Amino acid sequence: MPNGVKCNEGYVIEVKDLVKRYENDGVVTPVLHGVSFGITKGQFVAIMGPSGSGKSTLMHILGFLDTATSGKYIFENKDVSTLDDDALASFRGDRVGFVFQAFNLLPKASVLDNVKLPLLYSGVPARQWDAMAKKAIEAVGLSHRINNLSNQLSGGEKQRVAIARALIREPSVIFADEPTGNLDSKSGIQVMELLQKLNLEQCVTIILVTHETYTAEHSERILRIKDGQIVADEPVLNRRIASDGVLLK
Repeated sequence: MPNGVKCNEGYVIEVKDLVKRYENDGVVTPVLHGVSFGITKGQFVAIMGPSGSGKSTLMHILGFLDTATSGKYIFENKDVSTLDDDALASFRGDRVGFVFQAFNLLPKASVLDNVKLPLLYSGVPARQWDAMAKKAIEAVGLSHRINNLSNQLSGGEKQRVAIARALIREPSVIFADEPTGNLDSKSGIQVMELLQKLNLEQCVTIILVTHETYTAEHSERILRIKDGQIVADEPVLNRRIASDGVLLK
């Protein structure tokens, strides 16, 4: 991990023979076919595949937004395959953060209030919310925008707010689903550099779903999925590393 910290060893995620099928009016649609892999603490992994390959379904299962039909899912050494919806929701709130293509910000709320949203049902005392949000906002370089409404921000700034919101509860894993999809290339690179910085400097595990090669090249490992199966699991040999704002190949 270049210029980074040494992370704790061991898996944060292990999946074994993961199968997902959807059934609607008696019609069964298979999506994932016995997927197995592990992701260690502090890895930056990209999941790539064509539309309909199952990559988004896989991310939803890993992020506790959906459940597998069969197979085993171990998260931080706990088998979560059989947890009920309430337990999964608790895991989702406590242990993972999400960054989506559409930002999902409240347009008439300030940056500070948008970042505080995950704390509303967290059990964290309200007196701590502002300090936690300000720390997350500082981590993404937006302290100067803290009182701006989100609809006053550029696309790249909106995605930084979304990343701060994902960071606020100090999750084990951040899932980024096409995070540059609504951004121009310059803003997209800046967002990827930020995610990479969080990965390298704070040991945040990042799982990125993308169809863009330049985006995936910021990761250290690519899982390629096709027709519901992992067809390649490979390191990024020419990884893009941000250094003083310049991408090095």
